[in-house]
Amino acid sequence: MSDRPADQGNAASRDALRRRIAAEAARGVTRGSDAKRAVFRAARRLARGWVPPDGLPTPAEVQADVRMQLGPARRPGGDRFDRIASLVGVLSTVKRDPAMHPEGDALEHALQVFELVHVERPYDEELLTAALVRDVGLTIDRDAPIAAGLEALGDTVTPRTRWLVESLAAARAHAEGTLGHRARRRLEAHPDFEAVLLLAGAERRGCVRGGVAPSLDDALAILRDLDREEPNAPT
Repeated sequence: MSDRPADQGNAASRDALRRRIAAEAARGVTRGSDAKRAVFRAARRLARGWVPPDGLPTPAEVQADVRMQLGPARRPGGDRFDRIASLVGVLSTVKRDPAMHPEGDALEHALQVFELVHVERPYDEELLTAALVRDVGLTIDRDAPIAAGLEALGDTVTPRTRWLVESLAAARAHAEGTLGHRARRRLEAHPDFEAVLLLAGAERRGCVRGGVAPSLDDALAILRDLDREEPNAPT
């Protein structure tokens, strides 16, 4: 006698649990958690026992549920800018320490940083993109936000934008005078040294309550306009 119906039933049960965990984890993200922590908390609450890693939803699945819960404006569309917007928009769930970030949530911070960079380099799409996306990993894994964010962004950003995001911590340390000698020389020799210092400075200054900032839609419109002028940008 075949045991396929039982196997199918078990598979359906596992899939249903996975979906329930994803939805519960997404609610955790909207309340300020990151996806990695929210998944484990949801699994403990719903499964009441151990769940194998392949039974847990991925951060991408959780992010998709978060976007559904936040509404149509946060759902991905057809081009890379829509995908970027869907990741950046979730930053509205990340509340910051008001003593350090009186501007409010991480989305408002990203938009203020974007505005400051735009004032200085209105023509530099890759730098402006870095200003907008550099914190998207905060909603995925706050233990490793840069790696998580860049993995989620994938090929929606250029190698230069990736370098700017990856090098931002070194640029902060350079500005503070705490970067080691070899790392400092390596950073200073890079052709985008001035660009990443500008980004670090904008990040430091983009923490003003009620500060000047575009909407996310307006920021994306700026990037789309620049993209139309650069035929070699990623699609």
